[in-house]
Amino acid sequence: MRIPSIAALAASLLVASCSATAPPDILPMFNPANPATGLRDARYSPVLGDYQPRRPTGPDDWRRLNDRLSPARKGQGS
Repeated sequence: MRIPSIAALAASLLVASCSATAPPDILPMFNPANPATGLRDARYSPVLGDYQPRRPTGPDDWRRLNDRLSPARKGQGS
């Protein structure tokens, strides 16, 4: 059972590798060897551009946190 499946896989790979046509050129306009293509603008962009340090906080009352973040006012329901 295993040998026929390996033989079929090897045969299909052999047939696929012997194709007569070359693969199509996907991006013919963007050839890096062409000097007329030019260079893109290389500008500096910091890796940690908008980094804001945050410090850990201690445990807080979750009910008060939920009431503070809730869009509904207290006593109006959800």
